[in-house]
Amino acid sequence: MEPFLIEAAIGESPVELASRIASSGAGIVGFSVYSWNRAVLSAASARLRSLVVGLLLFAGGPEATADPQGLIAEAALDFAIVGEGEGPILPALAAILSGASPRGIPGVALPADPGPGAGLEAPGALHSPWLLGVLDPKACGGDIVWELSRGCPFRCAYCYESKGSTGSRPFPMERIEAELELFVRSGVRYAFVLDPTFDADARRAAALLDLFRAKAPGLRWKFEVRAELLDRGLVRRFAALDCSLQVGLQSARRETLEAIGRPGFDRREFSRKTAMLSAAGVSFGLDLIYGLPGDGLGDFEETLNFAMGLEPNHLDIFPLALLPGTELAERSGELGFDADTRPPYLVRSTRELPPEGMSGASSLAAACDRFYTTGRAVGWFGTALGPLRTRASAFLRDYWSWRAGRSEERGVEAEQLAFLDDCYGAAGLKALLPALRDLVHLHGAWGRALAERTESLLSLSYDPEETLGAPAMGLPAFVRSAETRRAAWRVIPDEVEGARLEPA
Repeated sequence: MEPFLIEAAIGESPVELASRIASSGAGIVGFSVYSWNRAVLSAASARLRSLVVGLLLFAGGPEATADPQGLIAEAALDFAIVGEGEGPILPALAAILSGASPRGIPGVALPADPGPGAGLEAPGALHSPWLLGVLDPKACGGDIVWELSRGCPFRCAYCYESKGSTGSRPFPMERIEAELELFVRSGVRYAFVLDPTFDADARRAAALLDLFRAKAPGLRWKFEVRAELLDRGLVRRFAALDCSLQVGLQSARRETLEAIGRPGFDRREFSRKTAMLSAAGVSFGLDLIYGLPGDGLGDFEETLNFAMGLEPNHLDIFPLALLPGTELAERSGELGFDADTRPPYLVRSTRELPPEGMSGASSLAAACDRFYTTGRAVGWFGTALGPLRTRASAFLRDYWSWRAGRSEERGVEAEQLAFLDDCYGAAGLKALLPALRDLVHLHGAWGRALAERTESLLSLSYDPEETLGAPAMGLPAFVRSAETRRAAWRVIPDEVEGARLEPA
């Protein structure tokens, strides 16, 4: 029988997944186990033992590498793959199918036997699952995740990416070009590049971006980058693609970043590099983590204020997770962490951030996600805060408390406007509200046209082209200088420009 893939559905129970696997007729089953799926896959694996007699079960992935014996026992596995799977899996299966034991094969852990440890394959020796036909880009619905290298040159204390390896090992350009040509032929529309630091090697990153533009100009892209490694040449190349960047900030406190293996942080330089992205029209988001060693609630609030001042298109904010095998997990007692011992290993409190502090940070993260990210507020958020003379963290805290006191369900844009009405009314700034409402409506409609391809009908108080220039002037100056021109406008999706404005 040829190998085949079965993907677990979101919300699928272990019983349902085990039944589906059992009905497939598979005699050998391997699981890719991460922190977010360990509980489900372990339970499904254990249940498979009772459904299929003689089934061979194994697992790989970060959880298997960090905790092979624990996972073997929990999931009733025959063996686990430690580290990269391409090298050990074939000799392990060959040994078992021939009646021998895979004991002693590097990268294979057996019950009560950790094995000789994992080895690393040379990138050029690794076969492409895309080119072999194991993975079919046509079956991915137009969206793919794409690995261009293995490993990471950095050693962040909260991350498992570089554990047991040194540096990044890039795949050959010939393989990447052949895969890209396959994606284009197969109609792929979106590629998420999995490399944890795409711009770690600026020269290689530039060559890849040139290749993507030449071979696949119609694709949309997402990359993970370090802001401090960007240069004007890379920014220019990103701007030539339809792409977005995810930038790992994590904390804006220099001492915290040094403690987690990210030394040398310079706020001014970070701001300068992200400003280059904004000036070039490159969409970017920021990652933040609360619960890092040394960061109290005030430090997280300061990080949030700094991050939102950079005007990212979105923010992804997470509580710290003590992933098995990471430096922070190994030093959890020394650092004073209280964390879950089961996936997803979330920190409950630290010396600097007691439970009530974690709760406060969690509320700020949720408020930011709804009001700023889901609400697509990047184009007007700073403009709205200016007249209120408040900082982002205080504004979001007030918004979350305000929202908790209301039971009615409403869309996020209506909720934004209702809260802003209350804030501006309390501050004696009602004269600015018509212009602010126009700005919120325009950006919301523009976002819907671009992302959802939907048309919006707006009733505006000012000329929309002039209103879109209000952030550069500031809201009070705009209202003093602009003439009221009440009219109806349509924001319409456009194949060439993305969206356009027309009088209704």
